Amino acid sequence: MIKIKENNETTDELKEVESKDKPIYVKVDETTRNIIDKYKHLGTTISHLVKDAVEMYDEYNSMSPETKAVIDTYKEDDEMLITFLERAINYYGKQKNLDRDLWVRTREEMKMMLIGKTTFNQLIAAAEAPEDALEKPFKRNVAYDLILWYTGKPLKNLTIEDLINTIAKIWVVANYFYQIDIHHEGDEYNLLFKHRQNKRYSRYWLGYFTEVFSLGDLSFKCIPEGQAFEETLSMTIKVADKKDI
Repeated sequence: MIKIKENNETTDELKEVESKDKPIYVKVDETTRNIIDKYKHLGTTISHLVKDAVEMYDEYNSMSPETKAVIDTYKEDDEMLITFLERAINYYGKQKNLDRDLWVRTREEMKMMLIGKTTFNQLIAAAEAPEDALEKPFKRNVAYDLILWYTGKPLKNLTIEDLINTIAKIWVVANYFYQIDIHHEGDEYNLLFKHRQNKRYSRYWLGYFTEVFSLGDLSFKCIPEGQAFEETLSMTIKVADKKDI
């Protein structure tokens, strides 16, 4: 009985191999036949053409829904897929050659900052102020102008995550800091700002962000604390609902 079972298993395995190796015959229209003949004359086998076509079909259909949504949004109704892909690739190539590449290079190689007029004036005032008189320069800042612009939300709808994530994004892009680390536990957020300046620079931004997180018009209350070091600024932001204060 055991031998019969083993023989049956062997027979099933052979059938499975045979079914996988069995040639696939399909009838194609004249257009497809002409395409096949075109590449056959170039030395490509039909099996290789089928393999490449199936793999390409599978890769296309394995794209994320988000990517497919982009294609559906920007592809013209009567546009061939390959035409759209060529157009998209050409557009990407042109974007790569714009002046934004120069900005990225200057930021990374020359450590230059993207700076607005108000911030520039405040930094000049901070530089001219006595060592112990930084309070006035950082009280007027445009942080919320940038935050509202970036998030697209009204002030009353902002969350603490909106504030922190926008600061971590915009202030690094502008190269005020080369890295901002965020650690979150419960209602407490720890931010570590890293730069290549000096302690006075850290003190300026400590006062700046203390003003930002102390704004009274938010739907929640922040209690900011921090320490300024030579090339880092450490801040702890505790969050509480205003009704609990």
